[in-house]
Amino acid sequence: MAEAKRLLVLCVDVDNDLGAKAKIKGPIVGRAENIKAANALGIADPEDSDVNTIYAAVKLYDELGKEAKKVFIATLSGDARGGYHAHAEMVKQLEKIIDSFAPDACVFVSDGASDEQMIPLINSRVKVNSVRTVTVKQTKQLESTYFAVLEKIKDPQIARIVFGIPALVLLFFALSDFFGAKLIMAVIGFYLLVFKALGVEDKLLSIVSDIRVSFENVSFVFYFASVPFFVASLWMAVNRVFTIQYSGATLSTAKIIAWFVKDLLLLLPVAVLLIIVGEVLQALSEKKNHLLPEYLIQTAGVLVFWLIFTNTADWVIGTLSFENFFYSLLLGVAAMYLVSYLAKEFKHDLFTKMQLEGKSVYTELGSKVGVIAGINKKNETFIVKTESGQKIDLSLRNIASLGEKVVVKY
Repeated sequence: MAEAKRLLVLCVDVDNDLGAKAKIKGPIVGRAENIKAANALGIADPEDSDVNTIYAAVKLYDELGKEAKKVFIATLSGDARGGYHAHAEMVKQLEKIIDSFAPDACVFVSDGASDEQMIPLINSRVKVNSVRTVTVKQTKQLESTYFAVLEKIKDPQIARIVFGIPALVLLFFALSDFFGAKLIMAVIGFYLLVFKALGVEDKLLSIVSDIRVSFENVSFVFYFASVPFFVASLWMAVNRVFTIQYSGATLSTAKIIAWFVKDLLLLLPVAVLLIIVGEVLQALSEKKNHLLPEYLIQTAGVLVFWLIFTNTADWVIGTLSFENFFYSLLLGVAAMYLVSYLAKEFKHDLFTKMQLEGKSVYTELGSKVGVIAGINKKNETFIVKTESGQKIDLSLRNIASLGEKVVVKY
C-alpha cells in the first residue's frame, strides 16, 4: 500500500441495503457522505452489518490519510437481486470513481465472503493492494449465534436444506399408504446422497440458470419441446408404482424402485438430449464452437447414465443376467472415458485455432478488462493481463462472444 500515490478505500453493499432501507443511491464518495450514509442505514436497521463495514472503512481512511499520500473513500451499492445485476451495477459505479479519481490501488473493506466475490471485478480495473474483513464483536455468544442462525435461514440456498428436506419427508410420509415407508426412505436417501452429498443439485441449478428462455433464441423451441417429455417420464414412473400397489403384487421395495427408475428413464433422456441439442444449435448460431466438446461430453454422459441405470433396473427386476449387467457397466465406463478423451483433444485443437493471444478482452458492459497474454491448455483457461498489470485466469465458458475482440461474462 505504501507505494500507491493515489489510494482508494473501497466498501461494497452488494444487496443494496443502502438503497432499500436508507434510500441512498451509490456510489457514495467522501468521508462525510459515507458517515452520513452509515448513520442513515444504522437508524433504518441497526443490525445491518454494512453499517459497521462503512464505519471501518472510514476509520481506515483516517489512518491512511495521516501518511503522505492522497486517499479517497467510496462505497458501492449493488442490487437486491444479487448476482449479475448487483455486480453490473457496482462495476458501473466503480468505473465512474476511477474516471474521477484515477486511483493507483485500493483497499477493499468487506464484511464477508459474499462481498469478496467482487474482488476479481475490481482487480481487473484497479489493483487491490489489501483486503480488510470486518467482524462484529459480540459478548453474548449464544444469543448472537441464535440470531445469526435466524438470519442465515432466510438465505434461499440454506432454506432449501433446512426446510426443503423436512418438507420432502412430510410429503413422502403423506403418501406412505401408497408407496410404503421403505420406498420413502430410499428416495430420501437417494436425494441426500446424489443431489446433496455429490453436489448434483448445484450443478443442475447452475445449468438451469444458464438457460435463456426467449423467443429470439434458437434453443427456445427445444426447451419448450422437452417439457412434455419431463412430465410424461415422471407420470409413467409414478403410475407404474401405483399400478403395482393396487394390483396387490408382493414385490420387494428394491424391485418397485427398479420399475420406477426403468419407466422414468424411458423418456427422461430424450428431454435432456433435446435441451443439449438446443444449446448446441444456439452455440453454433453465436459462433461459440469452443463449447461443442463440452456438449459432446454431456451427451455421452446422458447416454451412459441411461445405459447403466436401465440395465441396473433390469438386473434388479430379473430380466437381465448379472453377467450382461457387469459387461454393460464396463462398456459404459469405457465409452465415457473414450468420449471424454476425444472431446479433450478436440477442445485443445480448438484452443489452438482460436488464436486468442493478443486479443483485447471486454465485459458485456463494454469496459475493457485487458489483453489475453497466454493460454493454459491443461486447465482450459486463458490468461488476461489487465492494464494495472494483474493477471486473471478465465474459463472458456466465460466467453460471451468471439471476434476481433473477446467479450466475457464473469
